[in-house]
Amino acid sequence: MKALLTVSLALFLLLGCATDRDRLMRDKYPSYPAPIKQAIDESYLLTGMDQEQVYLVLGPAMCKKTVQRKGKQVEVWLYPPGGREPCLTAKHRVYFEQGRLTEWEVKQEVK
Repeated sequence: MKALLTVSLALFLLLGCATDRDRLMRDKYPSYPAPIKQAIDESYLLTGMDQEQVYLVLGPAMCKKTVQRKGKQVEVWLYPPGGREPCLTAKHRVYFEQGRLTEWEVKQEVK
């Protein structure tokens, strides 16, 4: 029973993500400018993308939070790998101001 529940939950999450992406591709993608479409198609980020466009490039973030950065309050989306505490240790970070992509980074491990 527990295995069936786990499989059902995994399918629900997988199909839910596919549905969001499919909806955005159907409803929003056709209206995007050519450079945004190309970035989505080739999976790269452009400064100024909105959050839906970033979602279409990178998929769902494993954690989203608001932080102070360079004296401003910004939203940061965190992507794997994340380690034991993904909201603190995620290496891939995408920053938004007022819903627009301002910068992104890949944190390097300190040795």
